[in-house]
Amino acid sequence: MDRILGYEVIRIEEDIKSHFNELLVCEYPLTIFLNKRKIATLLCSPENLKELALGFLRTQQLIEKVEDIKYFKLDEVEGVAEVETVNRDISARKFYSKMVCLENIEDCSDIYSSFLDSLECEPVESNIVLPFEKVYEFMEKNLNYSEVYRKTRGVHSVALCDTENIIAICEDVARHNALDKIIGQSIMKNTFLKDKIIIISGRLSLEIVLKAAKMQIPIVIAKSSPTSLSVELAKKLNITLVGFVRGKKMIIYANGHRIKY
Repeated sequence: MDRILGYEVIRIEEDIKSHFNELLVCEYPLTIFLNKRKIATLLCSPENLKELALGFLRTQQLIEKVEDIKYFKLDEVEGVAEVETVNRDISARKFYSKMVCLENIEDCSDIYSSFLDSLECEPVESNIVLPFEKVYEFMEKNLNYSEVYRKTRGVHSVALCDTENIIAICEDVARHNALDKIIGQSIMKNTFLKDKIIIISGRLSLEIVLKAAKMQIPIVIAKSSPTSLSVELAKKLNITLVGFVRGKKMIIYANGHRIKY
């Protein structure tokens, strides 16, 4: 399936109207059935769909390892991933019970505390140290990776790194999907994540930091700004949070002891 689609559009620039063939990134709905029950439809890029499904199930704590999967079928035409687990007691109820409504959360320390306390996640323990020059290097490589991004500006890239090199990069129309793809790929390859780094092309939301925390990833670095809740969660869970990495600039928002400078 094509990741880039062409559309006839009208461009108006300096009062001049012209017809133009615009390249747009393809957005694809993938519906996941777990043990014959629909649990989610993800809007995503039409690639690495098995990795996306497994990564999503892992970050929702519905599976722990690839051996938990008894049956997996992907129908790209229908946009359906069917998953059956060895433990048939796993149900969508476990997933929905962990869903948290983020609407109407005010900028209030008491609400922050009660909300963050409700999230079941252990603090990250890691002695990893990253030289600050590597922050710039990894971000530049991540941003220059995607041909789809260069043509459309319509996808996000997420890179997984150790302290020396980029190990893997995945892209998607949504940041959280790209991160799930990286996590799914790590599950398939049995990659140890507790000494790894995540590089994100966009901003940092609570969901991104929470997914990293569930995988015990100690450092998360983004091109753009974090949200207030993502900073609070990073501080609470001992995650190093770096944002606004532009050229030779960065802002460290939480737990800067892992950035060596």
